[in-house]
Amino acid sequence: MSNFNSHKLEGAPTWMRFAPYAALGILIFSLNSGSELNYFLRGYSVILQAQAGIVLLYFLMSKFRKKPNK
Repeated sequence: MSNFNSHKLEGAPTWMRFAPYAALGILIFSLNSGSELNYFLRGYSVILQAQAGIVLLYFLMSKFRKKPNK
């Protein structure tokens, strides 16, 4: 049997960890939906913006994450 105490969730609930990524996706979609670019250029820009945004969010979230007390 698994020991539930060893699998404690740390920090915020899972939906709160998902919220910045959802906000990033909404922002990228809204910025690119009004653009008049070629279909392929629009797709390429969405991919680049998503990758850069995820990397930036990852580093920002790791910077502001609570550090364990030692």
